[in-house]
Amino acid sequence: MANESHTDRSLPRTRRAVLHLLTSRVFGGAEEHALSILTAMNAHGFEPCLAAPDALINAMEPGLSAAGVKCLPLEFSSKLDVLTGARLLRFIRRENIAILHCHLFTASFFGAGIARMAGVGAVLETCHGPEVWRMGKGLRASFWVDRQIGRMVDKYIAVSHAAERHLIRNKRVPKNKIRVIHNGRDLDRFACNNPDRRIKTRAALGLTDEPTLLTMARLDEQKGHRHLIDALATVAEKRPDLVTLLAGEGPLENSLRAQCATLGLGNRVRFLGYRRDVPELLEAADIVVLPSLYEGLPLVAIEALAAGRPMVATDVDGTPEVVIHERTGLLVPPANPLALAAAIERLNADPALAIRLASDGRKFVQENFAVQRQIEQTAALYSELTGLGREGEAA
Repeated sequence: MANESHTDRSLPRTRRAVLHLLTSRVFGGAEEHALSILTAMNAHGFEPCLAAPDALINAMEPGLSAAGVKCLPLEFSSKLDVLTGARLLRFIRRENIAILHCHLFTASFFGAGIARMAGVGAVLETCHGPEVWRMGKGLRASFWVDRQIGRMVDKYIAVSHAAERHLIRNKRVPKNKIRVIHNGRDLDRFACNNPDRRIKTRAALGLTDEPTLLTMARLDEQKGHRHLIDALATVAEKRPDLVTLLAGEGPLENSLRAQCATLGLGNRVRFLGYRRDVPELLEAADIVVLPSLYEGLPLVAIEALAAGRPMVATDVDGTPEVVIHERTGLLVPPANPLALAAAIERLNADPALAIRLASDGRKFVQENFAVQRQIEQTAALYSELTGLGREGEAA
């Protein structure tokens, strides 16, 4: 159980505390993004702090403890939870927070006003892409509230140019308030160059020489699994030996299992649940598929290409900034099982194409999506917002 901690008063006065605010209990892409920043900020002269649901804090261990991140467990009974807001206010004041870094609008909605009340120097929001709950109609799809809260946000980070366009077009955020900082990953972690590990992982998954697809995503509507399963039924007509691994958990698991049974896919689609051994799964796979209906800038695409795996993905939002059609992968329209099936079969039938796309994809992410670049750009923005120079030196 994570507990509230106290400021180390021995730290240099030039250091500044940055508090990341996350409201989800699920450890997904936005949370991975935040963790990569939190664990690196001490080296750049900033004190990392995190306020989030206790379940999420526990899921992010042991990285938080190793990086000395001060944590405030918060449970959000509603977005207007007064008691939780009071705890956040006390923490901000006690830890002398200089920047409140919110992830997604829900965090800004809850925290921006509290930060202003506490005298925080700057409020920053990272837009990870369109929010799931905004897919409805009426007030849910309206951005009027966003614009009002946005008055208290000093700067936005967009994880892709698509996210930047979303902020400008839908939320009417002035372009000069937005900084595009692409997601990054520790690319070396995902390098696949261990044949023995591949054999061992495949054996543990019950695989021998079958062609194998991998999808790593939460089992919810956004990620498009049901369209992938429809596509697999078509692919199975030519490739009955194809095996698909679904790594992830979520509310649609039962319905997706039922869909597989109805289509006669049986054990050709295997539900792996939540997995931490992502590099091993990538090494075991032959092709990675991302059938999402919308995205910000998907970390799984960066990871798959870093692993040298050919990709099929949907042409949505920030995905084409990583998976470039015919250059680093194949893109298909979202919610189109026939197009998805054709792209999967194309890679299966043309090994030379798969190898070329995988090789070019790996080079592309190495040049553009290293986590160190993301961290340095974020630290530079923190320095601007706190009036500090690089590495925490007074400007």
